[in-house]
Amino acid sequence: MGGEFKRLKSIQMNALDKNVLAFLKATHISVQSEGICNPRGPFKRSLIHYAAIGDCTELLLRLLDIGAPIDDRDQNKRTPLSWAAEYGSYNATRILVENGAQVNALDDMYGTPLSWLKHAGNPDCKSLPVTKAYLKRNGATMKGAKRAWILQKFGLL
Repeated sequence: MGGEFKRLKSIQMNALDKNVLAFLKATHISVQSEGICNPRGPFKRSLIHYAAIGDCTELLLRLLDIGAPIDDRDQNKRTPLSWAAEYGSYNATRILVENGAQVNALDDMYGTPLSWLKHAGNPDCKSLPVTKAYLKRNGATMKGAKRAWILQKFGLL
């Protein structure tokens, strides 16, 4: 798992935030000495969110084995699957979906994992197309924002 933590620390979003780097470093040390757990760090993201971002399959599987919530929400109500989709983390996306993650979970901006992949994903990421195809095959849509807006207007949300 050391290589997975190293990869997490090198992801630009993480590398630019000293609080995130400190969280990842402390969590890595804790995992080595005390065993796996799912602590919450900056932006209320837990380790399962970071494992999804970094396509850290070993870490992700261990977190699921100890009962980490698959649809855990960060401060913006984003799930690990939402982060995995945005970063084109195909293996993490597959593991999360196969273990029951909600493919159309809405965040606080009414975005779905597929909408994050399309609108925020790095177009240079070679795994975005295969991740997108996998999500679509498993029922993912981008209709979250419009549907939520309509429900909100009618007072149903």
